[in-house]
Amino acid sequence: MNPVVAAAPGAVLRLPLLPGERWWGGAAAEGRSMPYAADYSFDLRDLRGNQGMPLLLSNRGRWVHSTGTFTFEVGAEALTVTPHAEASVIEHADGFDDLRGAYRDVMSRCYPATGALPDPLLFTAPQYNLWIETVFEPTQQKVLDYAERLLAEGFPPGVLMIDDQWSASYGDWTFHRGRFPDPAAMVARLHDLGFKVMLWLVPYVTPDSPTARTLFEAGYLLPDPAERYPAAVGLWWNGLSASLDLGHPDAVAWFQETLQRLHTDFGIDGFKFDGGDAEWWRQLGVADPEAYTHTWNRLGLAWPLNEYRDAWRTAGLPLAQRQQDKYHQWDGRFGVESLIPNALAQAVTGHAFTCPDMIGGGEFRFVPAENGYDQELFVRYAQIAALFPMMQFSAAPWRVLDAEHLAIVREAALLHAEFGSEILAVAKASAATGDPVQRPLAWAYPDGGYEDVTDQFLIGDTLMVAPVTTPGASVREVRIPPGRWRADDGTVYEGPDTVTVAAPLARLPYFRAVTA
Repeated sequence: MNPVVAAAPGAVLRLPLLPGERWWGGAAAEGRSMPYAADYSFDLRDLRGNQGMPLLLSNRGRWVHSTGTFTFEVGAEALTVTPHAEASVIEHADGFDDLRGAYRDVMSRCYPATGALPDPLLFTAPQYNLWIETVFEPTQQKVLDYAERLLAEGFPPGVLMIDDQWSASYGDWTFHRGRFPDPAAMVARLHDLGFKVMLWLVPYVTPDSPTARTLFEAGYLLPDPAERYPAAVGLWWNGLSASLDLGHPDAVAWFQETLQRLHTDFGIDGFKFDGGDAEWWRQLGVADPEAYTHTWNRLGLAWPLNEYRDAWRTAGLPLAQRQQDKYHQWDGRFGVESLIPNALAQAVTGHAFTCPDMIGGGEFRFVPAENGYDQELFVRYAQIAALFPMMQFSAAPWRVLDAEHLAIVREAALLHAEFGSEILAVAKASAATGDPVQRPLAWAYPDGGYEDVTDQFLIGDTLMVAPVTTPGASVREVRIPPGRWRADDGTVYEGPDTVTVAAPLARLPYFRAVTA
């Protein structure tokens, strides 16, 4: 291994840029800006609702890492990294040839692969989240109706997620008796239909509830810094809540015991761990809010069927990492065009097991009401997700699409299932090696000038996917890497080359490396 150079605690690191050097890393939500251009800066204390790593990687085989947050700036001549804590130490190393070499070195040193994998069903079948269809009013009947309609419409069974408000209140993780009269029977029926079942959770507790009073008396809630109230109360996206003290081992044990009861009593298979953003704990007075996010993330390790949207320093861990909630729009940070760049940003920062947001968009406040869904957008979104490591639906395709568009979206879901064993094989290899499942072309072809190709991706090194990400397109330009590549329509291309391929609405262009 090449030597690691450590700056003095709290010291600023300034690295002169090498010729042609480009940098990735930091916040996955900034994927559209990667690799970074000159005059870019970012503060890792605000991860914009997604995964973050105190890590930067370059195509010239260099890396920069810290255990704490920092601000970094890519200038015209240098990369400058400024730690936020006086005790933080910025380390860096070089001599690893390219992006892949830098990634493998820093991961082996700091975030070695565990060999473990999230639940295989996350890779081999679509996921279905009830959020858009039920929002804050899920019921047992709505859940069963959705699942049965999926199968009737020809969609394959997979993971079914029951989202917010399945419980009586936050922290009281028991089924609401009025909305779910017999949850055990519901879960048993879903299992019979071929689904595994997940429940949505946050680490927050509704104030002045029986659960809050019990947890306060046990000392499991974060205390109020000003000692005005029984516990600290802060504002998150669903209102005012107290929070579990994740720095208290007994509070963590209580939480895991609660989840285990849901599994034992009702057959729940796993959990969607939401709401772990450091900003919520920062406003509650936690001295090291990122540490609480990291603890929240590690709770999911007990459950192979898991999902996270917010994460800090979780590279190498067997956690399913979903992108931040997207709007129903084509462009911008929350649009369709961000899906592939953000997935590649997740990948090169060590999050191997990635999932796009819900097809059509998961931010319910931006779901179209009057004019309906853009059916072209819904189709292209489904095609983009089809050959991601995971794909996730929420808005019921049969409700928002006509027969023509519904048939195309169904084919995308079936395509994911068809490729499921191949995707799972790459995921198993990733669990062993730490390499990402989904990769930028610059990962496998470092000398090809592919750094700015952010609308194509590789699954492993032999399957390349080039979806349409812009409205109204019926053709698209594809960068063909070195070697021979056979397209989904049978055409064989010799790379390196740039070609224009037909991409009518019903087609998702993908290519396989020809090895013989």
